[in-house]
Amino acid sequence: MGIGRSSIREGCKNNHRKLRFHSFLKMDILGFSARDEFLKRVVDDLSLLITEAEDVTLEKESFRKFSKYVDHLRTLLQDLRAKRVHEKPEWETTRSVLQKLQAEVRKAGDIIKARNSGSRLQLLLKCKTMLSQMKQSANEIAGVIQQLSLAKLDSMLQLKSKADEIVHGMWSVEFRSAAATEAIVSEIEESIAQNGRSQDHTMRLLHQIADAVGATPNVSLVRSEIALLKQEKEEMEARKQHAEALQLSQLIHLLYSSGMILSPPPESPTIMSPRNYLINSFTCPLSCELMEDPVAIVCGHSFERNAILQYFRTGRRVCPTCNNELSSLDVTQNISLRGSIQEWKQRNAKLRLQSAVSSLDSDDHEVLNEALEILLAVMENTSYIAEVSQQGIAAKLVDLLKTGEVNTKAALKCICHLAHYSEENKKTIAAKGVIRCIVKQFCRGETEPEGLVILLELSENEVFAEMIGKTKDSIPSLVSLLQNSNPDISNKALNVLGNLSCNINFVINMAEAGYFEPYLACFQKGDSETRANMAKELTRMHLWESTARHFENERFISALTKTLYSSSQDYKLKCLGCIKKLLAFPRLVRMFLSDRNTIPALHGLIQSTISNQQLKQVAVEILLLLVGASEPNDYQTNPSLEELHSQHNINVFLQLASTANTQIKASFLHLLLLMAQKSGNARLEIRSDQSVMAHLFSILEEDSRSEVRLEVLKLACCIAEGHPDGVRLPPSPLKETVIATLLNIFTSSTNTEERSAAAGIIGRLPSDDTTINEMLCKSETLKAIHEVVCANDSKYQGMSRESPSPLATTSNCLLENTLAVLLHYTEPNKPELQRQVSKLNVSPCLVHVLSTGSALAKQRAATALYHLSQSSHPDTATTTAMADQAQSFFPLLQFRRLLQIKSWCGSSTPALHQSLCAVHGSACPSRHALCLVEAGAVGPLVQTVVSELASSASEAALVALDTLLKDDAYLPSAAAVIVENQGMTAILEVLDKGSLSTKEVALDLFYKILRHSRIAREQSLRSRGFLISLLRVGQLKRKAALVLSQMDAIPQQSSYF
Repeated sequence: MGIGRSSIREGCKNNHRKLRFHSFLKMDILGFSARDEFLKRVVDDLSLLITEAEDVTLEKESFRKFSKYVDHLRTLLQDLRAKRVHEKPEWETTRSVLQKLQAEVRKAGDIIKARNSGSRLQLLLKCKTMLSQMKQSANEIAGVIQQLSLAKLDSMLQLKSKADEIVHGMWSVEFRSAAATEAIVSEIEESIAQNGRSQDHTMRLLHQIADAVGATPNVSLVRSEIALLKQEKEEMEARKQHAEALQLSQLIHLLYSSGMILSPPPESPTIMSPRNYLINSFTCPLSCELMEDPVAIVCGHSFERNAILQYFRTGRRVCPTCNNELSSLDVTQNISLRGSIQEWKQRNAKLRLQSAVSSLDSDDHEVLNEALEILLAVMENTSYIAEVSQQGIAAKLVDLLKTGEVNTKAALKCICHLAHYSEENKKTIAAKGVIRCIVKQFCRGETEPEGLVILLELSENEVFAEMIGKTKDSIPSLVSLLQNSNPDISNKALNVLGNLSCNINFVINMAEAGYFEPYLACFQKGDSETRANMAKELTRMHLWESTARHFENERFISALTKTLYSSSQDYKLKCLGCIKKLLAFPRLVRMFLSDRNTIPALHGLIQSTISNQQLKQVAVEILLLLVGASEPNDYQTNPSLEELHSQHNINVFLQLASTANTQIKASFLHLLLLMAQKSGNARLEIRSDQSVMAHLFSILEEDSRSEVRLEVLKLACCIAEGHPDGVRLPPSPLKETVIATLLNIFTSSTNTEERSAAAGIIGRLPSDDTTINEMLCKSETLKAIHEVVCANDSKYQGMSRESPSPLATTSNCLLENTLAVLLHYTEPNKPELQRQVSKLNVSPCLVHVLSTGSALAKQRAATALYHLSQSSHPDTATTTAMADQAQSFFPLLQFRRLLQIKSWCGSSTPALHQSLCAVHGSACPSRHALCLVEAGAVGPLVQTVVSELASSASEAALVALDTLLKDDAYLPSAAAVIVENQGMTAILEVLDKGSLSTKEVALDLFYKILRHSRIAREQSLRSRGFLISLLRVGQLKRKAALVLSQMDAIPQQSSYF
């Protein structure tokens, strides 16, 4: 029983499984049938799309490529149909994607079918839109294909790789309209706007359209196109798409204008509307202005494009005119209306033009100005300028402009339009004097950009450019406008000047007016003749520092100096004159010095045998300016400058100075003087060559003319200056002749510079030469010295050491050099010469020089006083007399101090003071040739020590003061005199601020004074600080230590000794 039941139960299960299998099998068969049917429909849609694409007559290459990939897609779906999909979820996903694909395929088919079924002319016009839609559709199809899940089905059929190929292919289809197609479309739109132009033009256009759409241009084509367009127009009107209907009407009119088919008669006669009605019809209802770009909306009303678009942006969807709600916000260009507006504007412009031209003869200024405004408005449209030009009003406009009683700006603009239109108009207005009229306006400050535009138009023609350049005040006026604050005006003026720059004379005029850029450009590009003439004109110009800076141009400098190598002496002379003119400005001097061609070119002109005297003279003058302005570093950067100072060139210049006329001779000598002043090597080369010195002095003897003699004297003085051996004289007998000449010039010449230079040479003659000393002793030189040194005091009072006048400077130089000559007489080893000095009593004048002279004069005066105070008098007293006098001195000194006497010698107070010296007593006259105390020199010497710390005069004054302390018998009184004349204050100033050698002399003097005189406590404390600091100076530490030990500040056994 149990076994039977179990068997029955197992059999029931088996039967149930069989029923389920047969049920599933039946359902699978039904699913595959539905799938196959769906895939078949998609494949059929693809086949239809391929057929439609192949029938398109425009841009066939794009549609052929598109058809190719659609065919590949059809093959892929056929392969997919043959593949069985057992999993239901997989098929459901594929089915959804295929439904999207079918929708996109049908959409693409509809786009093509809509275009193929309509007018071919309409197809051509809408070609760009259709291609854009097709490109979008191809991209959509490719996107749907990417969504197909083909990876699991790719084991045998490779469906995935085929699908990827189709996707990339669809993306690659460009669907762009050809340039030829776009050109035809533009031509159609232009013809519609102009109402068909002409029948011939329409026929040519019709042939182009037929070629583009693959048809034959015959009556049948035109008739069928018109029928299709009319049908589409009716459909548009039924759908109330009035804008589209309007465009179709325009296309129909275009086809009728071909003349192949007669246009139907008008339904009613056309009535010309009043002019105001036309204006109202052409006025935008929104902007209330004449429409420029009229567009129609779906209800058929037209508006200005920008106005209606702005209206739509506010969110409104009703027509501003009829208030009907709009189904679409699309706008369509109303080509017909635009053409009508243009036609009306042309007719209106012609009427206004005729009226304006006739009004130009009116005497009423208001009428004239209105006429000008109308003319200007008409000519703003360039298409009317030709018609205005034909009216022949250019001359009339210039005449009106000359009156100055009309709207100048409007008149200028009208003339500007006419000038731009034709050369004939330019000729007319130029002949009528428009250039002079405009320039006068500039001169009055009435600067209109239009005036510059007229000049710019005229200046592009060489003939008119010459007229502009020759017009009075034109170039200066244009140059002044370069600085105008209005960039438009300044740029236009610059362009006019640029057009005038082809004429060298105009370029020179520009430079005279202060505009130098064209001048520099033309100069650099010009040949030698051009440069020479331009250089000549530049020489005549008046230049300021600011304008001269324009010539700080290396290329200009180089071009100018290279012209000096030209073959024409006239060219060279003109360029030399220009260079000389420019050298008046220091910055340009530096430029010429840095140019490597300048000095060699000048040197070559000077040495050339074919150069005339004038060339050489100017060349030397320029060299004088350059050498005079040269600086030490110039000799390192410019080898030609260093070469100029060579021994060879020195000999050349000296030789030229011997053979040239007076003026050039003086110039060459002055050049040698500057070379000697600038270069120590040049001085040594001249001095070391005995023949050169002999040659130089021979010129002095041969040429008595003042300018030549002065240059020789200055040069000889400069060569000797600073050299330890002084002047190098030629051998006898020329030596004696030269000395005699020098002495004669010093004693007899009325030229201060000559006397100064001669004195400078005499003062530097060898001091141990007996011949020279004898000639000095026998000559009248000492009287001349006395005359100069002891000149009227007022002559010195007017001098200013800080900023001397030229006369004062020359006088100072003469005094300095004369004092140098005096030192020949005051040297202690020349008793005969000293005797002559003592007879002239020159000491008061020397003391006066200490107060009024230059630093060098003070030094030499102090040295002369030192010499004279050191010399022994012929009537020297005995030692006993001196001792007695010394013993009797102290009561006298005390007495004088009681009387508070400040002047030690030569006082006009009691007779006692006149006979006794405060230091030497009654022995003073018999003991020394000169007593510094009696001469009143102590105070001035002390003052010189302080006032001339920066020069050697301070040291010379200290040395002279030290002579008072040479004689031990008079040390106390001498030290007291120095102290009471503020000598210690002066010494302390030297120890603080003086030079090393001056400090050394001051320490010696300080030590002697401390031994015999007391100094104030304040001075003592101050001096210790200075002295202690000097202990660190090796050369001075021993002397400083001696003074400190004398002050008991350090022990005498100190290590400093």
